[in-house]
Amino acid sequence: MRSDRGVVYGAVAVLLFVGALEALAAKGAARAKRSKRSAPRAVVFTVPEHDPEYPLTVRERALAEELATLWTRDAGRLVHVLSRAAAEGGSDRLTLLLAIAHAETNGRILLVSEAGAVGLAQATPVAYIAEGFTGPLHVTDDYLRGSRAYIMKKPLGDVARIASMLLEAGPDERIGGKAAEMLADAFRYRREGVDELLLLERWGDEAWLEAIRRDEQRNLRMLTDLEAVLGRGAPRPELEEIHERARSGYRSEIELQRTSWRRYQRDLLARRDAVLRARFGGDPEAIAKSRAYEAGVVLASELDERFSPPAMARFLVQHVDTKLGQARALGAPDESLERLTAALYNGGGHNVKRMRSGLIVSLPETERYSAKVPATRMRLDRAAASIRSSESVGGR
Repeated sequence: MRSDRGVVYGAVAVLLFVGALEALAAKGAARAKRSKRSAPRAVVFTVPEHDPEYPLTVRERALAEELATLWTRDAGRLVHVLSRAAAEGGSDRLTLLLAIAHAETNGRILLVSEAGAVGLAQATPVAYIAEGFTGPLHVTDDYLRGSRAYIMKKPLGDVARIASMLLEAGPDERIGGKAAEMLADAFRYRREGVDELLLLERWGDEAWLEAIRRDEQRNLRMLTDLEAVLGRGAPRPELEEIHERARSGYRSEIELQRTSWRRYQRDLLARRDAVLRARFGGDPEAIAKSRAYEAGVVLASELDERFSPPAMARFLVQHVDTKLGQARALGAPDESLERLTAALYNGGGHNVKRMRSGLIVSLPETERYSAKVPATRMRLDRAAASIRSSESVGGR
């Protein structure tokens, strides 16, 4: 059980983290205003006047046209599928959903990321299964190896971070209490993501499962060793030894993660392009640009459901609700709920929790993302409000 001091420390960490997100959001809003006045890019996206397969209401068209000014491909179709999914899922956060979709892919819905995320909402296999979706997924040994390394390396990073902080502290700095708090959090987060990782068990063999068990034992041993070093007054030679041991293990795992996921990405892209050539003919890149929504339906049935625009729109609605719940559980005040939700969507709960605890120094991409999403959402809200205003004036 954590001490009262630990509870206070956690509450302060929430406020500091949210404050950082608020500052970044203000900068993001200013950048968004500047970008609207900046010179246009070479490619200008527009919304067709009439798209019989993806009809739009007046409000939806206004949202699509605003997204198009942000260089969003197929903005009308993106608004259509997300608007229908939001209505089906009972969500009243359409502009937030669109802002996240825009931040993820800019409407390039057939993308495959280096982390194995796919489609309109950039879902990983783990996230897709966790939200209860059961469609076909392309999962390979490379994806399994990379995902194991991604999750199981994190406690090593925690040990290295705490040891490094103590080694870098000046002689007059009293950070033993802070280090103890961070170590308590590291123990608490030791299994963050492991249960989700095991959702991939149907694709894994016994060797993969055994590797996870060994990693769990290693991680617990490393944390326990650090606890013992702190209990002995943190002698510098012992700190240096455990820091090097943790850092070496972390680097090995992150290299395995990156190389495995890159191979998975190349494999899935090659399979995607092969399906596009076989079903549509011509250049897969051109097809992805001109017939992405039609191609996504085909790819979903023949390769991986995450390419499906409707399925991914439904996933996005559910996943944002999940992240909203996590943000509330972390104690985010209402005015910061959206920013923390965006951070959780991009960075994952295990990373955001560690950043709040000081176990991760910073998450630059997540910080930028959590500023960009609210700024985009506000632009979309203004576009929708302008339609309501004009309708009100016209009705007088």
